[in-house]
Amino acid sequence: MSFNLKAMAVATALLCSATVQAQGAYVGGVFGVMDVDAAGDSPFNAGVRAGYTWGSGWGFEAEVTDSVIEGEYDLYWYDYNYSLTTQAVYATYRTQGDIYLKGRIGYLHEELEVDDWGSDYSDSGASAGFGAGFKLTDKAALELDYTFIESDVDYWSGSVVYKF
Repeated sequence: MSFNLKAMAVATALLCSATVQAQGAYVGGVFGVMDVDAAGDSPFNAGVRAGYTWGSGWGFEAEVTDSVIEGEYDLYWYDYNYSLTTQAVYATYRTQGDIYLKGRIGYLHEELEVDDWGSDYSDSGASAGFGAGFKLTDKAALELDYTFIESDVDYWSGSVVYKF
């Protein structure tokens, strides 16, 4: 992903508002740390989240993220820069109220790109997460989430989503 697209993803994440648990569609930005279990610094990802929630609290969600700040892997005397890209679809559930809990389970595809190796790695599989939301207005909320990506990668994120 080019620098301009990454800048647009960050702008989207910062300008959008969060999910409200009433029935309806929503869209917004997501941003956070891909906590990689490796020596060095983890990447910072941003992206877009969109979905639909029914009045019962059940819904579905799609999310795409990319590293806006690359991670750095320390290997002996050399540091490798890398980025993670994810695309996912989830079934979701949100409780009711101004402060609410959220759960999600679904399918995720990830791509790892290491700058100095010239090769990419990709993997797909089950993903799950949980979080809490805070209703800001009738149309907006802030959500803080944990998402399991794979055995050595966790995504700690915040999202600001707008219901329309």
